[in-house]
Amino acid sequence: MHSTDVFISHAGPDKLHIARPLFEKLQAHGLNCFLDKISMEPGDCGGDEMTKAMESAKVGVFILSPEFAARKWTMRELRCFLRRRSEAIGSGMRPPTLIPVFYRLSIRECRELDPNDDERKNMFEVEKFFSDERQREASTDMVKRELQELAGITGIENDERATNLPGDAFGHLARANLVERVFLWVKKKCEEDSSDEVREVLNASGQVGTQAAVTSTARCTLDVFTPCIHAEHNPDEIYLQLNSRGIDGSPNACEAQLKEAVLSTDNNSHVGATATGKGGVGKTCALRAIAHDDDIKARFSGGVYFMSLGKDADVGRLIEQLCIAVEASGGDQVAAKMREQSELRRVLTKMRAWFNTRVCLFIIDDVWAVNGIDACILQKLSILADTAGDSRERSRLLYSTRDSKLKWVGKRVTFEPREREGSDSVHMLMLASGANPEEANDPRCKEAVSKILKLCAGLPLALNVAGTGVRYMRDKWKGEKSQAWEAYLSKMKSGTTIRSESPGDGYSSLDATLRAALKIVESGMGSDAERLGQFSFRKIHRSLCVMKKQDGMPLSLVRDLWEMDYESAEKYAIQMERVGLVDLHYDKDCGWVRIHDLTHDFAVQEARKEESVTVWYKKLAGVCRQGRGLLGMTESEGRESKDAREKYVFENIYRVLRQGGCVKELKNLLLSARWVKAVIQRGSVRQYEETVKDLNSCLRFTGGSKSLRDSGEGDSMYAMGLMMRAARLSVPFCGESSAGIYFQLYGRIKHRASELGSVQRILDEIEEHAPRPWVRPVSECVGRAGGSLVELIVLPTTAHGVGMDSTGAVYGRYSNSRRTRITVFTQSPDKEMKMTDLGNDFETGSRKVTCGCVSMSKRYAVIGYDDGTLQFWSVSKKKVLWSVCGHESWVCSVAMSGDGKRAVSGSDDMSVRVWDVDTGLRIGDALTGHTGAVDRVAMSGDGKRAVSKSRDGSVRVWDVDTGRQIGDALTGHTGAVYSVGMSGDGKRAVSGSYDKSVRVWDVDTGRQIGDALTGHTDAVASVAMSGDGKRAVSGSWDKSVRVWDVDTGRQIGDALTGHIDAVASVGMSGDGKRAVSGSHDKSVRVWDVDTGLRIGDASTGHTDGVESVAMSGDGKRAVSGSEDGSVRGWDVDTGLQIGDALIGHTGGVDSVAMSGDGKRAVSGSWDKSVRVWDVDTGRQIGDALTGHTDAVASVAMSGDGKRAVSGSWDKSVRVWDVDTGRQIGDALIGHTGVVYSVAISGDGKRAVSGSYDKSVRIWDVDTGLQIGDASTGHTDGVASVGMSGDGKRAVSRSSDGGVRVWDVEKGSSVHLGKWKDWRDIVERFLNAEDVSRTGHRRKRRNVFESGGKIVHEREDGSEAVLVQLESTVTWWEVDDNHGVFVAAAGNQVAIMKLVV
Repeated sequence: MHSTDVFISHAGPDKLHIARPLFEKLQAHGLNCFLDKISMEPGDCGGDEMTKAMESAKVGVFILSPEFAARKWTMRELRCFLRRRSEAIGSGMRPPTLIPVFYRLSIRECRELDPNDDERKNMFEVEKFFSDERQREASTDMVKRELQELAGITGIENDERATNLPGDAFGHLARANLVERVFLWVKKKCEEDSSDEVREVLNASGQVGTQAAVTSTARCTLDVFTPCIHAEHNPDEIYLQLNSRGIDGSPNACEAQLKEAVLSTDNNSHVGATATGKGGVGKTCALRAIAHDDDIKARFSGGVYFMSLGKDADVGRLIEQLCIAVEASGGDQVAAKMREQSELRRVLTKMRAWFNTRVCLFIIDDVWAVNGIDACILQKLSILADTAGDSRERSRLLYSTRDSKLKWVGKRVTFEPREREGSDSVHMLMLASGANPEEANDPRCKEAVSKILKLCAGLPLALNVAGTGVRYMRDKWKGEKSQAWEAYLSKMKSGTTIRSESPGDGYSSLDATLRAALKIVESGMGSDAERLGQFSFRKIHRSLCVMKKQDGMPLSLVRDLWEMDYESAEKYAIQMERVGLVDLHYDKDCGWVRIHDLTHDFAVQEARKEESVTVWYKKLAGVCRQGRGLLGMTESEGRESKDAREKYVFENIYRVLRQGGCVKELKNLLLSARWVKAVIQRGSVRQYEETVKDLNSCLRFTGGSKSLRDSGEGDSMYAMGLMMRAARLSVPFCGESSAGIYFQLYGRIKHRASELGSVQRILDEIEEHAPRPWVRPVSECVGRAGGSLVELIVLPTTAHGVGMDSTGAVYGRYSNSRRTRITVFTQSPDKEMKMTDLGNDFETGSRKVTCGCVSMSKRYAVIGYDDGTLQFWSVSKKKVLWSVCGHESWVCSVAMSGDGKRAVSGSDDMSVRVWDVDTGLRIGDALTGHTGAVDRVAMSGDGKRAVSKSRDGSVRVWDVDTGRQIGDALTGHTGAVYSVGMSGDGKRAVSGSYDKSVRVWDVDTGRQIGDALTGHTDAVASVAMSGDGKRAVSGSWDKSVRVWDVDTGRQIGDALTGHIDAVASVGMSGDGKRAVSGSHDKSVRVWDVDTGLRIGDASTGHTDGVESVAMSGDGKRAVSGSEDGSVRGWDVDTGLQIGDALIGHTGGVDSVAMSGDGKRAVSGSWDKSVRVWDVDTGRQIGDALTGHTDAVASVAMSGDGKRAVSGSWDKSVRVWDVDTGRQIGDALIGHTGVVYSVAISGDGKRAVSGSYDKSVRIWDVDTGLQIGDASTGHTDGVASVGMSGDGKRAVSRSSDGGVRVWDVEKGSSVHLGKWKDWRDIVERFLNAEDVSRTGHRRKRRNVFESGGKIVHEREDGSEAVLVQLESTVTWWEVDDNHGVFVAAAGNQVAIMKLVV
């Protein structure tokens, strides 16, 4: 048996719905899990194997329930892990990770366990809890202590609304959500343990960074941190003095001051320093030298990482530079994840986590506030300095910039040109020239040297170019070497515009040094060479005007731009490098040409004088098209092309086409599905988005709205925007598989194909070029692009108090699991996110956070605690301004005025209190009148009015200045009020209730405005209003957000859907045009309210979770059942709903089945009934089939649709004659547990049922008799059954992990297998057509469903993901004969077809 990663401990009743699904997900992810007998093989000794697993597992998952506390073996497992944890901590070793899952036993119940409580005897199985055997092994007090210790470990809590009882419609979703959350945390913990394990092995073997060490450990593909110096060396001729000191011992050179700032241990300069100054003054060279300095390397044991931006850089280049730094330190996989992000904040978070506590120096050269990089970028990047915590041993950042708009950080060191003829200038010139320093005073050249120094004016770049020019001439000089100085001075003066021997600064003469360099390399060529069409250095140097600043161009591309072979291009590049015109370096055997920014400016200037820069961009565009062409590059399946030329073209083609005037070609490229697929694969979505926005702006500016409509450009512009949003939404669900990406893109834009020709052409392109096999979405399988969703923010937990300020910034807060700290999050309009933790001082105390709110106008926050305390915080300073004992009891709710000057609080003490935020003092007396706890409050924008809601059922409005209630309590709701809000002017209030309605009130009159606003199908949890009170927004447990026109009482547009869990909080912009919502699905979504009106045809479908799907035998139709109580039929070819929803059930539909021809469907519901439907007419056939006394768990139908069979929670099986609507015979009785699954033979004469009682029973439908004895052998509940068409064989799958095939005639088992082999067993023993009708599938053409995805097994054994849906898949139907996949995913029925 392999070593165990995860040990899952659970009581029997929790196996089917929690332990088993969790086991499957973890196993599918590649983790070795132990789940009792499922994990054993024939011949294993149960006790021994379980002990081995308990003693070796790295992670223990404990699914807590009353039965868990009562069973001796579960507590024995917990006891083992608690002992291991204690021993490991005591010996300084890594302890196992314990993850408590508070499923049917809450944290409070674990802490206050009382099995003696009369009301809970049933729950705690008292007879087992107090059995003599149990008490001998562990006393009640011992069990209490152990559960209390486990409750002290941060765990995962079930949704508070889920009772997990059979009749609870919410239970299924809650369980699925709980399993997913547990899976993600276990996966995360296992990955952390594996990473630590690899590092320990490497450190112990002394082989840090060696491949041999990595491959000798488990999961050898994990990234291993390897510190390095990731920075180029300066050329030998560069003169720097990092250790120069003056008489007083302080550094007296710029570079020396910079080094000292970086090494400083002063807390105020922990982020290092910023080197400022004009171009060419030596900042970059100083930064490179510092990177390789011995003192620096000794201080920063985690490595030094050099990144370069430049004036042409954008956020995309910054992200790429950060990724390269991570790759340099061994983080290839981390860098790949970073490239998937389009937001700098998320990239920095991942980078910070990678470097963790290592002490590193991050150097970022030539930073500018341009192209989406804002002026505060240095502060944002400084988060990287927090990768180590000690003030003396922490990471540093070092920047350089020429941009005066930037807000620098740390110590500022300004670089200036050197003294014209000072020692530094002389040393720089002489070192670059290769001459002996004494030569500067040689009478034969002293005058020329002096004049060159004066012309260069102390500018290091000019001195370097002049020096390298002299060196080149000296090497070729046939006479006295000293004469080369005079010759160079002559070339420098000729052709220059300098009027004085001593120009004002070196920049005036830099052009002269560059022209001199060109003259030197062109010596021997005729002056008319270029005019005569001959080779010219001037021309090829001008061509480099198309380069991006601070970026290189591969020599393989340069040669085509220069129209010569590689060897010639390399030779000429070397010659130009020798005179300081370019820099040539090699990376992985590829040559790269670079030029200094100021040299680039010179090339642009010269090109403008001659043929124009546009001509060169057009030529480069032609060069880029050579070879496979632009779309030919999209054929690569992986993220990166190995060809440096191709990589450069991909990263620069937008700029090249735009600058070259090739706007139409650029537009067509952006509209190409193949190109967008490659964009996603290469992690370049952000650059694609920026280009689309830029091109759209250009087309609007040049065309005007009328001409755009007339020319059809409007169609193209909209399609580009649609593809941009589709790409952005697809990224989280895409791997590198082309087929998977095409599925996402196709599904997100196809709703506009009938209206827009450009969109239809994109779909045609996908169908033509998608690799085979691929899966085509038929119905709406993924979220539409171009809808009302503007932004999606993912948080660690549920967001509360979300809102939006006047600038469009989104804000809110969330608390940690122990409720000891609140985190305030803000996202600016430019999508930069900031997280601020508040409350750290109380991390170890007993005080718990109960509520909080944020004001963006003053960046204040108010936090309420369970002991009645209120704290007023400055978010920007992370400082408590005031802490007051505000209430006598629990603070339930707080809110702030729009200007942030006042706050209002509601408490369990039944009072409302108003506060002056600036002073922390209470304004007036407590506002009293409620007779129950005040659990919701809100405030007007000016802070003069407040509204409160109490558990006494009333809503009251208060005049803050007078302390009086305005009018009577606002009444009208028929259920508990869950939320209140107020308009900015305080004239209107809004309330949301458990009665599913929203009501708006006139505060002055106390009257309701219009009728109740209805539409939600569940309780309204949160409401908010626009500033003028004309619009309201509401969020509900039904997972939707709705916006209302208060004056008309109508809903604006469709419901805003997308959340996959209840909405907890909503907010609205002052003008009412945007709304923001926070959900229990841990996401915050920003909505464009008006856009919601223009997103194409409304999507038909279920309004709640889809529980079951089934297909017809011919694969042409599908049927679905949902928690919304409806049954819907679907045309598989079109993905459209057939007719109207089939309505009749009064409870959630948990199971559906279909006849072979798809004309009839049967459904079973929590309302205890079975109903049969005519799919074509949408009518119910006959009356409801009643007889069951509890929820119907499973239904099946014969091939001809004349008979149906149902299994129920009442433990019975019933067979029905569909035509007469009558039950055939009596109920089939025999099972002693819930009947989870039924199936029927093709002719309807035999049925099979599987139950929680672990048995399988075969029935003769005509006689109503059981055929033979119950088929036993499973050791746990039977979850699924199937039957062959002739009824001679049956198959069953159990939660014990086993699969059994039964010979119906003999009543014996003919085959034993494992759960994971279900597909192969079905394929071998049953008719595939029947199997597909019972919800199972076999692999066809190596394409199959696995772990909620559709994957393709390639010939080499690797797997490619063809489909990943956004919502968790609860049920799959697969028709292998027709290549159809149908999935129940959230509220959607996803219909997909395999294309081969």
